[in-house]
Amino acid sequence: MKPLLSIIVPIYNVEKYLKECLDSILKQPFDDYELILINDGSTDNCSEICDSYAIMDKRIKVIHKPNGGLSEARNFGIDNATGKYLSFIDSDDFISKDFYKNNVDYLQSNEDVDFLVCQYCKFDGINNNVTKNVPLKIDNKKEIFEYIFSDKYICSAWINIYKREVFKSIRFPKGKIFEDGYILPDIIKVIKNIYLSNEGIYYYRVREDSIMKSTRDIKKWQDVLDAYRRMLDYIELNDKTSLIFLNKYCHYSIGLLNAINQHSYKPFQECITHFQSYKYSTLSISKIDVPILSKFRLILLKIFGFRLVSLLYKLVNR
Repeated sequence: MKPLLSIIVPIYNVEKYLKECLDSILKQPFDDYELILINDGSTDNCSEICDSYAIMDKRIKVIHKPNGGLSEARNFGIDNATGKYLSFIDSDDFISKDFYKNNVDYLQSNEDVDFLVCQYCKFDGINNNVTKNVPLKIDNKKEIFEYIFSDKYICSAWINIYKREVFKSIRFPKGKIFEDGYILPDIIKVIKNIYLSNEGIYYYRVREDSIMKSTRDIKKWQDVLDAYRRMLDYIELNDKTSLIFLNKYCHYSIGLLNAINQHSYKPFQECITHFQSYKYSTLSISKIDVPILSKFRLILLKIFGFRLVSLLYKLVNR
């Protein structure tokens, strides 16, 4: 008999955190699941930990593969999943003991819901900041569009429990950083209903050695900007006058300026050309929900262009 839920955990060199992650899943009162562990070429003790857990619990499947990155590992999990629903958990994170039961019960009772958005806690060993949801079903495409592309939604696969059919023709892009943002337009195209849940908490660990925290990596910046570009193209195509577009546009501009500040103008020339192809007005900028300084940057970019503003930005941030 097929399980109701497939839990996919990509794993790479996280022996320090892996047991805490797996134990938090196995302690759930909900048990109608398969736990798919994708050992993505770990060189530490993760392989042995995975195999030892699989011996203890028949719900655990372990797939050992050469290192190919997070996207490829998640895709392996999707390809091997048999559950009606999918959940992605990063192997250095963990979940509260009530994370699945009521959430999956809700999905079972509301089969029109394509994915459920969970609560989460961002922690670094010092601060624990919990982001809570007010329970809400959104069944209007325009409202889903506005919510997903707003600052209220964190763009990470682990924040959601999906119907597996959402990923019928969607896979994470291999070799990309910020892969979750990259596929967001594809996901919005196929969903009709979502639900914001106030049940359970996903604990997201902030690590100093995280790839996403490295500001010196040119590829990281290029991938993040590429994901923003895909989102902006999709938003512009569907709602050209939207303030949501301008909000994302503002984030894109800040990302570009930060990237140039860390490196140089030349590696991001293509992104800059694409950025400048979007049409916007200073009147529209005044309406967007971002800090005054961010609005000011956008106005300067429109008037003076990227090369001059990036030089000013570097001087200010010395």
